[in-house]
Amino acid sequence: MTSTQQEWRSDFFGGLNQMPPEPVGLIAQVLEAMATEPAFHTARRALFRDLGLGPGSRVLEGGCGTGAALPDLLETVGASGRIVGTDVTEAFLAQARERAGRLGAKNAEYLSADVRALPQEDGAFDAAFCDKVLLHVGPPRAVLGELVRVTRPGGRVGALEWQPHFTLSTTRPELEAKFNGVFRAAVCDFQACPNLGRYLREAGLRDVVTRAYLAHAHSLDEHPFWRRFLVDHVPLFVHAGLLAEEDGQALVRDLEDLDRKGAFFASFVIRTAVGTRPGE
Repeated sequence: MTSTQQEWRSDFFGGLNQMPPEPVGLIAQVLEAMATEPAFHTARRALFRDLGLGPGSRVLEGGCGTGAALPDLLETVGASGRIVGTDVTEAFLAQARERAGRLGAKNAEYLSADVRALPQEDGAFDAAFCDKVLLHVGPPRAVLGELVRVTRPGGRVGALEWQPHFTLSTTRPELEAKFNGVFRAAVCDFQACPNLGRYLREAGLRDVVTRAYLAHAHSLDEHPFWRRFLVDHVPLFVHAGLLAEEDGQALVRDLEDLDRKGAFFASFVIRTAVGTRPGE
């Protein structure tokens, strides 16, 4: 292990290959739901525009997960573009490859590789990005440094992150505090979202542009993401020792009761940042 690798850190996402298939499958379902949640979808498409992607572009996604971005990437770069995704979780890569086959995306390739040590050559891509990765993997200079390295001079590098803190309707504010405390304890870099612009500038990128979006819902079933994350995910937090079972059950009961009464609300912030690699 090099001295640089000794600085690497990650949260539970770094150990998914060693976890049973059931919790990994649940996490994959949440990632799929996040991909189509309207604010995430809007933010991702805006990220692609800021990256300057178009027909024929060569793009790399570091930490591609289940390949949920593929439909939007195909729509953006077309059949003449090149799409490469990397991830370390084998179950996610299997889903990404299955998706590529189902969509007939012969120009999409999904590889097993750590985003902090990409096998691609310097300047091989017109753009590179990561989506909900800096929250789980660090340090950011290692992640972004590799994305910058594989991007050509004058190309663009970007990131999308969300702040895992829910503004949440509840008659039990102490339970809301415990629920949001789960993320402070569980993720690698809780402040990745508000620090995106700084991280990109520290990676040597210029002309950094940041944008913000609000994900929100007035019903648990307004989009599949909300129930999957706020209700279905709770047993996983309990099993991991991040939330007491009685607190998790009480919060779910309260949210579902408010939902039945039409008094449910939840929201959180999403941000994107894109910068240009100097040299052109």
